Amino acid sequence: MDLDIRQRGNICTLKLKGPFKSISVRDFDSALESAIASGHIYLILDMQEMPVIDSSGIGAVVNALRRTKQFGGDTKLLNPSPFAAKTFKMVGILSLFGVFSTEEEAEAACESN
Repeated sequence: MDLDIRQRGNICTLKLKGPFKSISVRDFDSALESAIASGHIYLILDMQEMPVIDSSGIGAVVNALRRTKQFGGDTKLLNPSPFAAKTFKMVGILSLFGVFSTEEEAEAACESN
């Protein structure tokens, strides 16, 4: 999986490209911790180009939500792929996240918190 990282204010957008499997978790966690350490307590996960996520990836996303909330922030999902949306719904965690179809909507939701 490749990560494109963009930071603006206290928001960090991570564009996830490719399968999110156990081998990718370390890079994802590193990007998350770096973002939080830099004051980016709101995380937007752009999942449009992430065709598959396994249990390790799901755990990393849930951990991201937990970590951002620890610092008064939040984690939002942007354009989850059909597989990701179905998987999150099936394991009962989709409702934990705000889900948005545009980055502007996700950023506005972060700024209104």
